[in-house]
Amino acid sequence: MTRAAALGFCLATLFGISLAPASAAPELSEMTAVVHVHTSVADGASSPAEIARAARAAGVDALVVTDHFLMSVAYAPWPLGGALGVTLSRPSVVTYGIARYIRTLSDAERAVPGILVVPGLEVTPYARFRGSLLSGDLELDGWHRHLLVIGIEDPAALARLPVLGNRAGGVYGASSLLFLIPAIGLAWSIRRIARPGHSLAHVGAFRIRRRRRPVPEALLGGLCLVLLGAGFPFRVERYSPVGRDPGDAVFEEVIDRVRALGGITTWAHPEARAEIEGFHGVRIGTEPYPELVLRTHADGFGALPEGVKALLPAGGIWDQALSASLHGPHPGRPFALAEVDEHRSAAEIDYRLLQTVLLVRARTRAGFMEALAAGRLYGRWTPQGQEPLRLAEFQVEGPAGQALAGQSIVAPGARRIRFVVAGGNGSPVTARLLRGGEVIWTTRGSPPIRADVDDATPAPTYYRLDVEGAYPYRLVSNPVTILAPGDRT
Repeated sequence: MTRAAALGFCLATLFGISLAPASAAPELSEMTAVVHVHTSVADGASSPAEIARAARAAGVDALVVTDHFLMSVAYAPWPLGGALGVTLSRPSVVTYGIARYIRTLSDAERAVPGILVVPGLEVTPYARFRGSLLSGDLELDGWHRHLLVIGIEDPAALARLPVLGNRAGGVYGASSLLFLIPAIGLAWSIRRIARPGHSLAHVGAFRIRRRRRPVPEALLGGLCLVLLGAGFPFRVERYSPVGRDPGDAVFEEVIDRVRALGGITTWAHPEARAEIEGFHGVRIGTEPYPELVLRTHADGFGALPEGVKALLPAGGIWDQALSASLHGPHPGRPFALAEVDEHRSAAEIDYRLLQTVLLVRARTRAGFMEALAAGRLYGRWTPQGQEPLRLAEFQVEGPAGQALAGQSIVAPGARRIRFVVAGGNGSPVTARLLRGGEVIWTTRGSPPIRADVDDATPAPTYYRLDVEGAYPYRLVSNPVTILAPGDRT
């Protein structure tokens, strides 16, 4: 691309003018999304339609609704906890009805023209009990280690997700045999009720034969029936919350299942700490978990606002994960996005505060999911009432062509990185270009900032852009991956 062509592309992007000929492939267009919103389906304050209407009024193009899939956990001494534990739960998509949830989101999209309402879920893959209920120090660790599951609309497939508390997504194991105990008890009770037997009573010199009332048998049968109903379909969780710690296997199983179903997984609020007093005085605590972004193979993570401490700094956990990905099946993963994690009412949410901007080929759900899966997006954090920063251009050019954020290019030799940062409120920002976790170029000034940076380091590597202004102004691009000849693109 010549400098004149590049300048024309920048101006066209900045002012929304298409310069492509009629015969060219469809141009990419920006779609502004608000990701991670809760509704009154579970623990949010407003309906999906109310939030969609308010978001559209604020200029949002897509809304990713991620209500809690299942907020349920069972506790009992091992090994009964996997089969006969007492379940404690809160309202969720499962209690609302999964198919009904998908229909409700589709209805909200039809009711609000101009906005996509993308179905998602927030799931807890695993949490673990520590301590004892008897000693009063019982706590549930990891309840808020959440994954967002985006883009799956098959209720039957969602019902079988292998997450905490979801026996429908569990397995038949040795612990399932424990349900034979209440089954035998129920059968015995039914037999005794049908043939209750008799008792003898002495009245003077007479003996009276009375039909015995099977009250104990009825009570036992009722208890067994309740246990069987609570345990149906008699599967047990593969990873019990009162068993041994399974490590990262439980997270990878959820990620792999979602990927096989065509969905996307992203770690939610990975640097947030959560601690609440839960049911019956049980402490529910979760420490920050940014290391799971590196240790697992989720597609992405929430970088803004809960990612700025350990994930986003140069050479931090995100850069370590990206460097590791260069030698794996998914170079350039995980991608970073902005998430709001809002539970408030539609009128209280600031829809411009945290936005994810995608470059889509089509302004449809399919186009949205394709751009999300590719990582053609950037996240931004904007102070209240201010104009957001905008990544008007970010691409790498090499002898074999050019690539945008979320894409790969084979460029073993010299290459040029072009970017344009626009928008903002006129105050200075610092733009940093990183290669392989190292800052190789930086500048400070008021947008628009335009730069062409030449580089010629060995491949494979990657480039990403980080722009930071007065708090909380922030813009984070996803990487352009540089592959060596012979690498898989």
